[in-house]
Amino acid sequence: ATLMLAGTANASLIQNGDFDISNVGNGSFLYGNGFTSPVEAAGWSFANGSGVIKDSSAWGNPGTVAFLQNYSPLRWAEPSISQTFTSGAGSFNVSFQLMQRSGNEQSVNVLLDGQAIAPTLTPVSSAWTSYSFDISGLTGSSHTLTFNGINLSSAADSTLFVDSVNVNAVPEPLSAALMLGGLGVMGWARRRRA
Repeated sequence: ATLMLAGTANASLIQNGDFDISNVGNGSFLYGNGFTSPVEAAGWSFANGSGVIKDSSAWGNPGTVAFLQNYSPLRWAEPSISQTFTSGAGSFNVSFQLMQRSGNEQSVNVLLDGQAIAPTLTPVSSAWTSYSFDISGLTGSSHTLTFNGINLSSAADSTLFVDSVNVNAVPEPLSAALMLGGLGVMGWARRRRA
């Protein structure tokens, strides 16, 4: 007899965390501030110098990603992207990737419902850096995750890329213990029958 275990996937509460569902054409970019046709990416809101950039663009980035750009000649400051999602009560993990535009130094504040979930982040290179933060005590309601771009270097033009955004429920310790206990009992029963 073969023992089959059906697991449940821990789906992200964030819609379109890779920004692939957007109105941006290949080799192009769109802003949320009216500088270009308005960017639309399922689930996301864009403000100031933020938007989505797609494959082979002028900035040389791979894939489709969101960007936060401070550009002082046009007085673009504090670009942001955000998404509102609904969760149950409990603990959650927020994960994402950040990358500097080559030759730039841009920082970001990551907020949940207006409160920082991490210190100000400044990736050090034009290679993807993964970040992950655990949050506990959320109530079952709507929450807003926001990425605010900050130009701490005072450069005239600085850009940061954002990708792979996820918010996942973290199993409670009791749930994990019950699952492991159940697996142990099933293994013991299987071994006993053998």
